[in-house]
Amino acid sequence: MNSRLLSPIWLLVSLTLLGPAGCGRSPAPLPPLAAEQIPAEMERAFSNARPEVRDAIGRITAALQAKDNPAAYQEVQALCKLPGQTKPQRLLAARALLTVTGLLQASQAQGDPEAAAALKLRRLTR
Repeated sequence: MNSRLLSPIWLLVSLTLLGPAGCGRSPAPLPPLAAEQIPAEMERAFSNARPEVRDAIGRITAALQAKDNPAAYQEVQALCKLPGQTKPQRLLAARALLTVTGLLQASQAQGDPEAAAALKLRRLTR
C-alpha cells in the first residue's frame, strides 16, 4: 500500500521540480524591416558575399526602387534559399521577406493584379 501512495507523490514532486526546466521563453517574432532600410541593410550584411549573392542584392534594390513588389518578393525569396549564409544574413533576409510580403499585400489591396498573382502563387507553392 505504501508503494501505491508513494508513486503519485513522486510523480508530483518530479513534475514540480522538473517542470520549470522545460519552460523557456519562446523567441519573439521577427520584426519586419522598413522598406527604405532594406537596400542599405542588405549591402552592409552581405558586403563580403559571393558575386551571385551580391547580384541578387542589386536586383532586390532595383525592384524596390522601381516599386516592383512582385519582382522584389521573388528576388528576396530566392535570396532566402541561397546556401552559405550566416545567421544574421538569414535573419535579415527573413525580415526583408516579411516587409516585401506586406508590400505585396498592400499592392493587392489597391488592385494590383501582378501582386495578386504573386500572392496566389505563394499560397499555391507553400
